[in-house]
Amino acid sequence: MSLSSSGVSRLGRQAGVGLVELMISLVLGLLITAMAVQMFATSRSTVSTQEALSYLQESARYVSFRLQPLMRNVGYAGCANSRDITNSSSVDAAHDLTAPFGGQQRTQRSLSYFNLTFVSASKDGNETTLTSSMSSLGGPLSVRNGSESGFVADEFALVSDCNSTDVFKVSGTTQGRVETNDTLSRSYGSSLSSNAYLYPVQAWDLRLDDQATDSTVRALYIDRINATFAREELVSGVQGFDVSFSLDTTGNGSVDRVKVPAATVRSESRWDEIRRIEIALTLESLPGVVPGGDNNGRLTRTFNLTFTPRNLQLRDS
Repeated sequence: MSLSSSGVSRLGRQAGVGLVELMISLVLGLLITAMAVQMFATSRSTVSTQEALSYLQESARYVSFRLQPLMRNVGYAGCANSRDITNSSSVDAAHDLTAPFGGQQRTQRSLSYFNLTFVSASKDGNETTLTSSMSSLGGPLSVRNGSESGFVADEFALVSDCNSTDVFKVSGTTQGRVETNDTLSRSYGSSLSSNAYLYPVQAWDLRLDDQATDSTVRALYIDRINATFAREELVSGVQGFDVSFSLDTTGNGSVDRVKVPAATVRSESRWDEIRRIEIALTLESLPGVVPGGDNNGRLTRTFNLTFTPRNLQLRDS
C-alpha cells in the first residue's frame, strides 16, 4: 500500500498543534491554576480565622474558669448574712465583707474601663471547723492539725457559727492554732453553740496593664490586695473590659435592673443591691489572621461572662 504525497501532507497537518489550540490550552490552564490558588488561599484564610477564633474562645473560657470560684464566693459570710458581720479594728475597707464590691473608672493607654475589686471568703477547699472553744475573746482559734496552713499572718480571716460572724486579721499560726490580731465579738467554738467555721478572706483586683513581654499588647491581670501574691495574667490582647451588674432594687430577691454600668452603681452606692456580675471582654488576635482585613488582619470578638455569687440574695434577709 502506498500513500500519495497529498495524503502524507494532510496527515502531517493533522498530527501537529496549531497556535490557536495552544493559546486556548494555555488560557484554560491559567484559569484552572488561578482558581486552584484562589481556593487554596480562601481555605487557608478560613482555617487561620477558625484557629484564631478558637484561641480567643479558649482564652475567654479560661478567664471565666479562673474567676468563677472567686466570684461565686463574693460577699460570702459563712452561714450568716451581712447584718451579722463584725469587723475587728484591723480590718481595712478592702476586706470589708459588708461592702464586698468596689473599684473605680481608670484609663489604660486610652482605653477607659472599670477597675473591679471584690472580697471573697474562700470556702472551696479552705473551710475548717473549730475543734474547741476559744479561751478568751482574743484567744487563738483551735483547728485540726495542718488546716492552719491555709491562713497567713497579716492577712484576714472570717469565723462564723451561723449566729454571728467576725472578720479579723491573722497575727500568726502554730500547729492546730490560728492567732487573732484583735479581740472578737464573742468566743467561738463553745460546746453549747453550733459549729464554728473558719475561712480565709481575700480581696481581689481586676486591672488592665501592658503585657510583661510586650508593651504594645494590653492584658487583664488579677491581683491580691495587700497580700504577698504575684499578680496573674489572665488573658492578653484585651481591647475592651466593661463591667456591669444586675440589681435587685426592691429587696424581694428578684433582679429588676440588668446591665447597670459599674461606674453608675459606684456613684449611687448601690453595692448591696448587686445580684449578678457581668463582664464584656473584647479580645483581639495577632495580626495577619484575616488577610486583607482591617486592623492589620486582626480578628476581634466580644465575650459576655456572667457570674452569680452564691448568697448575695441572702445578705439582707
